[in-house]
Formats: sequence, C-alpha cells, structure tokens
Amino acid sequence: MATTVYLANAVCDENGTAGSAKSKAGNQTGRELRIQAWYKNSKGWRVLRPKSEDIAKKLAYDAKAACENMHIGYNQTRRNTLYNYASKVKFDCAKVTTDCECDCSSLVRVCCEYAGIKVSNFNTASEAQKLLATGKFEELTKSIYTDQADYLKLGDVLVTKTKGHTAVVLNNGSKANIDPSPTPTPTPTPTPTTDAYVLVLGTVRVRKEPKNGKVIYFAHKGNKLPYLDETVTLEDGAQWYYVQSPKGKGYISAYTNSKKKYTKLVYEE
Repeated sequence: MATTVYLANAVCDENGTAGSAKSKAGNQTGRELRIQAWYKNSKGWRVLRPKSEDIAKKLAYDAKAACENMHIGYNQTRRNTLYNYASKVKFDCAKVTTDCECDCSSLVRVCCEYAGIKVSNFNTASEAQKLLATGKFEELTKSIYTDQADYLKLGDVLVTKTKGHTAVVLNNGSKANIDPSPTPTPTPTPTPTTDAYVLVLGTVRVRKEPKNGKVIYFAHKGNKLPYLDETVTLEDGAQWYYVQSPKGKGYISAYTNSKKKYTKLVYEE
C-alpha cells in the first residue's frame, strides 16, 4: 500500500504573493509555511539526499518545526530575518519566538545550519550546487526519485531543476528501504565439457600457459585429457587446447608436423 509522503516548505505570504513591505511578519494564515503531500512539480524535482541519517533527521525535524511555528512567515523581501533570529537559538525553529520571515530556500538554509551544515546564502537557482559542494549530500537522478514519492526518504531535499521552489521530505515513502538497483546477472562459471576430450597420440607436454608456459605434466600416447571448452590460437597460428590433466588445468598443443599428429580433439556421441 502506498504511503503518502509529506513535504515541509515555505510557500507564500498571507496574500498569496511573494510578499511586500505591507506583509505582516509571522504565519498569518497558517499556510505561509505548510506541510503538504508530495506533488509533481511542473519544473521537475532534483533530489538531494543527506549522506548521514543524523543530518536527515535534523533537517526534517527543523523544517517541520518551522511549519508549526506561527512566528515564522513568508516574505521574499525579508527572507533572512528567520536566519537572524534562529541563529540565536542554535537554528532550532521550534524555539524562535519573534515574528520573522523566510522564503523556501532560506528556510532550507536554516535547517541545514541546525543539522550542522555551514553553507552560504543561496536561492533555488544555486541551491543544488551549494548543497552538493558541502559534501554532505548526494544527488539521486533516476526517475523513481525525481518523478514519484515512493523511494523518497525523510530528510531528502527537493529543489526544482530551474529556479522555482524547494522543500524538505518529512517521512519515508513506501519503497524507501528497497534497493532499486537491478540485481546483476551472474556470469556463468565455465565448466569442463564432459562429452569431449583430447586424445594424445604421442608424448606431449601440458603447460600452464600456451607455448612457453611452465610444464606441469607429460601426456603420453593413449591419454585422454578432458577438454575444457577452450582453444587458444596464437599470433603464429598455432593452436592450443585447454585441458584437465592429472596435475591441474593447462594447455596442450594441437599442432601436427609433416609426419605425425600429436593430439586429436574427440567429441563423444
């Protein structure tokens, strides 16, 4: 069953605008800063995930506390007054008691400060770059993160791909703890070919490597060495069969001379 993922964000002033000199400080309507269900933004989301679970929890806590504190309102022209007052209480938005203002990005900056991340002032156009530069975040670019909420986690920071909006995720999605990476298909381990062998027609060396490799076994006429399904052709055209000998795996020459053939690859029916 899908879980509703909630976002904490600063949205607009009491008049539904970006704010003006006439706007009153503080959250006049209870919706200047608000908690709302995740939605697909028309500008597209970028997802920045904290590398530390502790940082993620602190980001989510402070963003939620700001939305629940009616002393904190929205106004772009006075966007840094929250930062100034929050700095006096270690950036804990629950402890701000003076009416003040922020906008969406300055709120995220305050939450970062509460989580112990020092970052210079930014807006939504520069936010991703500034946060990634701290080394405390990683960006998740797959569509399962950017276009839906199921894989989001508490503390994820969402910011639009172009200048626009930003928010903090307050809870885990229904698939947050599922690894979305496909399980790689294991490469089969070569096994000896049981229906083929190299018949030795005269005394021949079995070497660790073709041509000049260390000799590990002398094969004699009549020996049947299991063929391991590999024939190596060297630059000079010489071929070597890969076989299982009593002394281990190695290569035996497939060459013939003008008078005599030394080995023969045989497939059993």
